[in-house]
Amino acid sequence: MDPIITKAYVPTEHGQIHGRFAGRRDRGKLPLVLLHQTASSSVMFEDLMAELHQDYWLVALDTPGFGGTAALPGKASVAGYAAVIMAALERLEIDTCWLFGHHSGASIATQIAYERPALVTKLALSGPPCLSEAQLTKLVPSVCPVALEPDGAHLMAVWDRIRSKDPTAPLALSHREAVLNLHAGVRYPEAYHAVFEHDLPGQLAALEQPTLVMAGAQDTIRASLEPAYEALQHGEMIAFDTGGTYICDSHPELVAGALRPFFQPDAAEGGA
Repeated sequence: MDPIITKAYVPTEHGQIHGRFAGRRDRGKLPLVLLHQTASSSVMFEDLMAELHQDYWLVALDTPGFGGTAALPGKASVAGYAAVIMAALERLEIDTCWLFGHHSGASIATQIAYERPALVTKLALSGPPCLSEAQLTKLVPSVCPVALEPDGAHLMAVWDRIRSKDPTAPLALSHREAVLNLHAGVRYPEAYHAVFEHDLPGQLAALEQPTLVMAGAQDTIRASLEPAYEALQHGEMIAFDTGGTYICDSHPELVAGALRPFFQPDAAEGGA
């Protein structure tokens, strides 16, 4: 049976937070919260939600400035994004959860787990951006706002950038991500620079929760996987033989197969 994925807005003091929801809420089981990469939205999890909807109540929220969630005023930061997500979870009456983040979503997920350890009992990170100085030196100058051109040349520039991340991706997927990048506008580079400034290694090292890190062989930041794992106190690592930046779309069965055995209740979580 195909899953029913609903879309809704969660009202918070930060404004309305848009999200997608699937599965059945069971107060006796922990929900699984999903945080997307930049400049995508919760739409990137629809195939993964189809794989997991019979196992969990799934909550996929749009980061401020992306998808259906309005941007916040002021300078973007990972801590700022995390504050909005935590406010939405509080409004949903989620006081304990399992948390999964992909790329920039992994940074936000880590920030939440670091700030609110009682909220997150287990954490899974796909393509965690644990970036080296060499990676930052290359990435920082490349991330800049899209300059609108009268002849529409900026449209091709965004398309080329998206295709370069995964030239083998289906055209429909590249089109979706290009449109989301254009829709995000200046919020796209702001989110990247927020991640560049985030102390992900330091926060990973401080986590006491069990944490799973994973990445596909063709992920654009595959080299960050081992450094992220080595920073953890209680870590597990999976290096997939395939999959890239869009692994949640292209290989949802692989990601789901990694998440199911990890996100199981233990005695401390009160599950059976």
